[in-house]
Amino acid sequence: MKYTHLSLSSFWGVVIFLPYAVFAEEPSSEEDSSYQMDSVVVTATRYAQDIDKIAGAISVIDSKELQQQTLVADDLTSVIANLVPSFTPSRQKLSNQGENMRGRNVLIMVDGIPQNNPLRNGNRYGYTIDPSMIERIEVINGASAVQGIGATGGIINYISKGAKPGDEWKQTIGSRITSNLHNDGAGHKLHYSLSQFDEHYDLFLAGSWQEQGLYYDGNGKPIGMNQIQGETQDSTSYNGLFKGGYKFDEGSQRLTFFANQYRLKSNNNYIAVPGDFKKDIPGTVTKGKPEGKPVSNSMDIYSLTYNHYDLAEGSLTAKLFMQDYNAVFGQALWWPTPDKSQDQGVIKSSKKGFKLSYERSDLIDIDDIWVAGLDGLQDETTQELAQSGLKVTPLMQYRSLAPFIQGDFMIGENLRLSGGVRFENTWVKVDDGKTLYGFGNAGQHNVDIIGGEQKFSKTVFNVGAIYNFTPELSTFVSFNQGFGLPDIGRILRGNWVGGNSPNNKGNAPINFNTMPAVEPVVTDNYEVGASYRNDSFAISSSIYTSIAKDGANLKLNSAGTYDVERQRTEIKGYELKATYHALSKTKLQTMYSHVEGQVDTNGNGDVDSDMDLRNLSPDRLMLAVDHEFNNNLSGRIQYNHLFSREKKANGAGSKQNFDGYGLVDFSVNYNMGNYGRIGFGVENVLNKNYINYFSQIRNHSSYYFSGRGRTFSLSYEFDL
Repeated sequence: MKYTHLSLSSFWGVVIFLPYAVFAEEPSSEEDSSYQMDSVVVTATRYAQDIDKIAGAISVIDSKELQQQTLVADDLTSVIANLVPSFTPSRQKLSNQGENMRGRNVLIMVDGIPQNNPLRNGNRYGYTIDPSMIERIEVINGASAVQGIGATGGIINYISKGAKPGDEWKQTIGSRITSNLHNDGAGHKLHYSLSQFDEHYDLFLAGSWQEQGLYYDGNGKPIGMNQIQGETQDSTSYNGLFKGGYKFDEGSQRLTFFANQYRLKSNNNYIAVPGDFKKDIPGTVTKGKPEGKPVSNSMDIYSLTYNHYDLAEGSLTAKLFMQDYNAVFGQALWWPTPDKSQDQGVIKSSKKGFKLSYERSDLIDIDDIWVAGLDGLQDETTQELAQSGLKVTPLMQYRSLAPFIQGDFMIGENLRLSGGVRFENTWVKVDDGKTLYGFGNAGQHNVDIIGGEQKFSKTVFNVGAIYNFTPELSTFVSFNQGFGLPDIGRILRGNWVGGNSPNNKGNAPINFNTMPAVEPVVTDNYEVGASYRNDSFAISSSIYTSIAKDGANLKLNSAGTYDVERQRTEIKGYELKATYHALSKTKLQTMYSHVEGQVDTNGNGDVDSDMDLRNLSPDRLMLAVDHEFNNNLSGRIQYNHLFSREKKANGAGSKQNFDGYGLVDFSVNYNMGNYGRIGFGVENVLNKNYINYFSQIRNHSSYYFSGRGRTFSLSYEFDL
């Protein structure tokens, strides 16, 4: 498979050269209404819409909140985990395995471009863009199909920064230093941006470099590394971003080009020392060079968007995009051949797609808005081994074509109805192949993989209603369906056989054409919620039930890895968020979530056992206080508590226990005017020593790690 992309050296050459090439132009400060997006969300409906008009649980993390959280931990999964109910705690690792929302998979996007891999989920799609490149984050809690495949648990859309009205060749340079008071625990970050906005064109150019040191726990010991799945500690990352737009035809039409390149690579300075799960000894590290190539993540994203804002009394949006993804994993036990046990996995994926939509308002003159469109996606993915060059999976190809229509309108003065339908047409093709020696079927090595094609068509719906009792009090009810695929690559690679089993030669091929396990997963999400808001107080809550009649859960096998298991799953939960402005300068915030799930273990159609905690999040409570000391100085202190949980033993696995813990974080910002902006953050203020959630419920010594202890950060940003 071929991958074409602009090299990082070329990108940084443009970063250095462009300011000198364009400074001669005359700037303009004319405002553009397309940038006034503070109160709208576009992921939930495919058109710009007020949050109050969306029947569902929606969160928008704005630039101020994002800045507060990244002062504490410059990690997007930690930001989401801190501020979004029912999202699992961050693993503080490169891998986002075990991180989900409401017990199901999350579709992660960058400017509406999907980052997930539908054919082979390597759990690396949480790190595709640096936080310094993001303006805000839009989050849908619960199943949704409006953006396509993968959102059985919700959608997270990272909205990248861009030029704003008033930017006249504005340059911003920033730095961040982190420390846990250990010599090898320091981290450094630099970022730069250039932005220009006028009535005809705008551009935004940015770059960042970050080097992270070793993490330490509350006892002052180095935190262990998962050198197979990957780490963010002891790593170096780069990000380059360009966004440029040109308006023509008196501003009624616009072209926008977006490019983002992200690289993260291990520095390979430490060797993992496994812990002991049964003896409650977390893993650590020792100095040394791991075998094989450094673990790395590489992501290139490009898109070209055309907007026509005045076409037949409506607006047209057409987006073309492509994405190249390459993830190198660490040395692991693969048994690619009878005489070789160790090797490194590599997942390569290439996406191309388009999104076409036409939006029209007031067709029936009842405050209505409609959007109709067509989405297309093509994905090619393979998993191979870096050293032996053998295929873990054959080449897999995915194509989808999905027309849709979505809209909402008022009935009377108080009732707003919404609804939509999407027709998913999916085609999956798999080449012929053979499993590795260490994987097979029915205890046999090197079995044949019989490739072929499978086609699926699914119609997914969403309906909702919002009733406003008063201008302050409203309630909603909704039904949404999400559409996803199981991890087909994991199924095709076969079951673990290992290197010591007899090399049986029987007829036990893996036939893709007859596999019921690759059937799509459709999730039904039923939800009821209410909200109240006045000048000083806001509260919202929702109760939901999520049902997948043929879900695809991960089940731990005897080899310590996960297999895909098709089971009926039922997940129920509730969420609550509240904000109170106690004083004009003081804001109190709280959030609580609860989720529980059951599965059908005997295939009779009725759930009969608790869901594996690997697929769920613990109950959690967040409390926070924000205070503005004056116009220039503000601070925030927050407390996140995860409650203990236990899963009783059943036929599917062993007993799971989670001992809860609570963490306190603190951040403060000071605007020094012409001298720049400075920020200070402390993660885990009380230096709590704890084993993180995933490590506790994974039940495996190689995944048993402490969480980060007290860590300080100091940030400085200056406009040139």
